[in-house]
Amino acid sequence: MTDSQPTVSIAADDRARVPFALIAVLLLISSIAIVGVLGSRDTPEVETEQAVAIDRAESVAVSELRRSVLRATEAAASAPVTSTDGASPTVEAAFDDDEPVFDQYLKLLVYREVAESFATTPQQVGHDTAAGVTIDRIDWNDSDDLAAAIDRISLERPDTGVLTVEVADVELTGNVSDGVPITERRDLTVSVATPLYQLKDRTDEFQRQLNTGFFETDEYDGLGRYTAARLFPYTWGKAYYDRLSSGQPAFDNLTPNDHTEVMVNDAIFGLQERTFGTTDPYKDRAMLQPTLCMAGDLTSNAGDIETEDFVANDSALANETDLCNTDLLDQDGALPDPPTVQEIALTMLEDNVETDVEIQAHPFADLGYMQMAAGMDMSQIEDGFNDSLEKTNRFNGYYLEDYFSNNLDNQGIAEDVGNFKAEKDDTMTDIRRTISREYPVSDDIQNIIQDVYLVELSTGENGPFSYTQLPDPSPPENWARNPGNWSGPFNVTRYASASQADADVSIDIVSENSTGFEGRKFADVDIRYENSIGVSADWEHEDENRSSHTNWNWKDNITYSVSYTISGDLVSEDIDVERERRGIESPFRSDSWNEDYKSVRSFEGAKTRAVEETFDLEATTVRSQERELERELEGSSTSIITESDFESEIPYTADPDIDISPRNKDEIYEWVLSELNHTHYEVVTRAEPHQTDIWNMVEQPSPLEKTESNVRDLERELVYQNASEPYANTADLLRAEVRKQYFENTYDNIEKVSGWHDTTLGESSAILNDLLGGLLDTSNDLLGGPVDFVDRTMDPETRPEDTQGSLEKSPLIEDVNYQIEGSPTYLSLETVNRTEVPAVRPDSGEILSIDEINETKHAPMGAGYLDGIGHPGFPLMPWPSLFYLQLDAYYLDVQGEYARFEVRTTDGDPTSATGLTYVRQDTEATIDTPAWATKDELAVGSVETISFENELVVPIVVPSPQLLTKGSPGVGDTWRYGASNSPQKDCSTAWNEVGAGFENSSSCISSGELPVNN
Repeated sequence: MTDSQPTVSIAADDRARVPFALIAVLLLISSIAIVGVLGSRDTPEVETEQAVAIDRAESVAVSELRRSVLRATEAAASAPVTSTDGASPTVEAAFDDDEPVFDQYLKLLVYREVAESFATTPQQVGHDTAAGVTIDRIDWNDSDDLAAAIDRISLERPDTGVLTVEVADVELTGNVSDGVPITERRDLTVSVATPLYQLKDRTDEFQRQLNTGFFETDEYDGLGRYTAARLFPYTWGKAYYDRLSSGQPAFDNLTPNDHTEVMVNDAIFGLQERTFGTTDPYKDRAMLQPTLCMAGDLTSNAGDIETEDFVANDSALANETDLCNTDLLDQDGALPDPPTVQEIALTMLEDNVETDVEIQAHPFADLGYMQMAAGMDMSQIEDGFNDSLEKTNRFNGYYLEDYFSNNLDNQGIAEDVGNFKAEKDDTMTDIRRTISREYPVSDDIQNIIQDVYLVELSTGENGPFSYTQLPDPSPPENWARNPGNWSGPFNVTRYASASQADADVSIDIVSENSTGFEGRKFADVDIRYENSIGVSADWEHEDENRSSHTNWNWKDNITYSVSYTISGDLVSEDIDVERERRGIESPFRSDSWNEDYKSVRSFEGAKTRAVEETFDLEATTVRSQERELERELEGSSTSIITESDFESEIPYTADPDIDISPRNKDEIYEWVLSELNHTHYEVVTRAEPHQTDIWNMVEQPSPLEKTESNVRDLERELVYQNASEPYANTADLLRAEVRKQYFENTYDNIEKVSGWHDTTLGESSAILNDLLGGLLDTSNDLLGGPVDFVDRTMDPETRPEDTQGSLEKSPLIEDVNYQIEGSPTYLSLETVNRTEVPAVRPDSGEILSIDEINETKHAPMGAGYLDGIGHPGFPLMPWPSLFYLQLDAYYLDVQGEYARFEVRTTDGDPTSATGLTYVRQDTEATIDTPAWATKDELAVGSVETISFENELVVPIVVPSPQLLTKGSPGVGDTWRYGASNSPQKDCSTAWNEVGAGFENSSSCISSGELPVNN
């Protein structure tokens, strides 16, 4: 047995410890083994230097690709193609209509830059190894090649300010001096930091905002609404200044083009701030003089508008009287702090526009009054009430002059506009039919008199009754010897005595003290009738040869009776005043009372008249009626045999009509009309007007209905004024019912006129469009939309305010600075040349020679307006007594174009020379092709400058004298008056001809077929 060395198990160590010496031995042995294995391997098949060359080629290619992309973005920003206009046919064929033109243009720029850069990038890796990178050369005159080049470039925008570009199928090459070259194709991708698309998107957004009209958005954005925020309060302020002032209008024109120019420019600067977060740095200097001139125009036209209204008291401008020609630089060369356009506009709005108005009950009450009397019209109401109304504090001459006029200014225009058009069953036709035809022939007073003096009779009958049997034929036993030989009777006939009849009629006129109207008992009528009745009969003998025998039998005191109770209901149930609850005192007797209609007969004689009509009598007294009815029955005695004969001979009608009338119809008519005159005057002068504002007057539902509650406050007092309870007599009741019906008519008229008002407002867009010659899109709310905008502008809580936009920061670029520069900074209505604005170019976009530098002109802005109606405006609704609003409407059209518009950025350090300038100016864009191409350049399209066109409708609504009695009624420009210097329409020199190459223009807005001109 061999002795073995003692061993220690590592695992058995109670502390699981491994000696460091052992670890060292193991590592040494392992390293020796690894070296041995590696040393015994064969040489690799892939050459190390070639692999390094391919990797190095890719590294170089990516670096060159990054620089190529940056150069391409700079080129794209300097001439950002917006359309393929002017592009070569090859480019047009290559571009895909479904992909943005700018993206495809940028891809071609990247491909051009990559192709040229890769051609000069061979690299020496070792002493005998080189690397290279290439991309397929294309035929720049071949559309398929261009399309393929575009397809090989992919663009992505993974984050703000980051552009990722992928170039597909790039060939990488490794060359060894004594070996065979190897190639590999790979897709290369880079991400670069560039604000190109930020600038492009914001510039596109700016252009969109400039062309967004008022009705194209519900938000506060776009040139339409930004201009409206300035122009609406400005024009409304001027209009209301004239409306609330006494005398001639201070402003011949509410929308002069030179003031529109100022407001549109201010709106554009607001949109720059909103879109880019900054404005042109020359904005304040450019806006200063035009803004002050506009303020100066206001102060020179309106005597009580002062410079201090627009500038701070400590401003150097506060004491200037000619703001337009003021030396604006102070002794230190600094500009003063001027008012902003919005401050001027809001000052005009807040200081002058008074929107609180009052709706009087007058028109509705007058219509109700006309319904009460036949033939009554407004001229008679004017004769009866105008003088007394003038003496009140409620109505002044303006109100009454317009209210009682036969026609309003421009009322005739209504025949040609909106829902007033005469060729259809329109609102005006409805108004005329109601007022001119229905009201004058209405005679509610006469109808009420008939209702008050109406008696509805009902008669109850009891009987007839018979008290004795009629006589029978006498039998043979009473007159024959041999009664058995006779048979019969035959031909039995009864007769009444012509001389023995006796009728007794008793009429009892019922007296009662009840005050009720229903079931009044008028009379009891009892009729008793007696007569002798005989009967004859034939009897035949059994012996046929003997003649028949006729026998008579008379019987006296044949008696019949019947009784009637006549009742009646007084006054028609259709009356509106309290009837049964209130009652009437002693309705069947005359009454003398302390009124001009002194003696009231009421229903006196109605009871005997009821008997008269019930029994068709001529007599008018009870005794005479009794005798007349008795004689009629006795005279008919030969016809009365049976009780049914008796009943049929009584001339009785169960429910006759009786004619009850007042003592003197004409006198009571005049009296109750005079009473109504007093009531009407009280309503007109005492009913509180409904307080509302001008905004509610152009909204649905109409606020006119709100006047009803104020009229109802007077109703009960006036209806029962001086009325007794119970009513003293029928005249007392008649007066209350006439008043009540007058109030009901007034309420009906409030509802009817409110309906006309709602109909008119519902068609307001069509009305405005017609008044402006069909220039507008009537699918928009042409009246409600702008008026609501002005309403919100009046309230600081809802007033639209300009906002400042911000550009998102790029994760690769910090603290990006932006600067806007428009050429010209301020878009004026006057043309500019190259000396004034260096960016001016001819239509072709070519650079001018020194000798021709000022031979071309650029028109920055064109503006024009059309006033559809002119002072004093259109009456809405066009009927004198229903005349609540005066409306004028302006159509404004503005166009503009920058010669050059650029946005610049610097990245990181503001002192850095790096950055990007994005330029929009009218020019044709080309790409310089690589040196090996057959043509030097490729026409890819054109760059459009920033331009816009925007239209605006400006409706201005002022209250008529009926709503606001002070001031001078009317609204609108004064072009209709001979001494006015204001035209109906006016356009600037360059209207509809803005942009480069301006020569001359005399066009203006088409006025179409304006109703006001016809």
